[in-house]
Amino acid sequence: MKKIRKTDTIIFIFKIILILLTAVYPLTFVTLSGAGLVFNRESYGESLCITGILLIASGGLMTAGAVLCCLRKNLVSAVCSFSGFGLCKAMLIRLAEHADRCGWTVARTLQPVSDMYRDRLLPAAVPVALTVIIAAVQHFCSKEKQ
Repeated sequence: MKKIRKTDTIIFIFKIILILLTAVYPLTFVTLSGAGLVFNRESYGESLCITGILLIASGGLMTAGAVLCCLRKNLVSAVCSFSGFGLCKAMLIRLAEHADRCGWTVARTLQPVSDMYRDRLLPAAVPVALTVIIAAVQHFCSKEKQ
């Protein structure tokens, strides 16, 4: 019978947390924010439609990175997660600048829309960091076993 090490159990728990956080932040918040921009492209214009498409792609990359991490594709998962978050951050900056330039505010609170987008998209860094940490631990633990 195979002996289960303590690090394997901890990594398994972190993978469960990673999948849950990925389902909430990159898969839901980032992807649906992009989908909203694409869906309302008539009123937002072509530039924001492209931003929305790239937000959807960034959410997909971050989600793929988390799934690949769970499948022990360590290097590929880290690259996917980092590139997805970099693209998400670039599109967030572009979107926030446009929203501030146009003076968009939330009707009920009069809070700038750019703050709302930052609140929704920046927490996607947590699953990305967790993906990289898990991938690094898996990589070094697998070398340790050999």
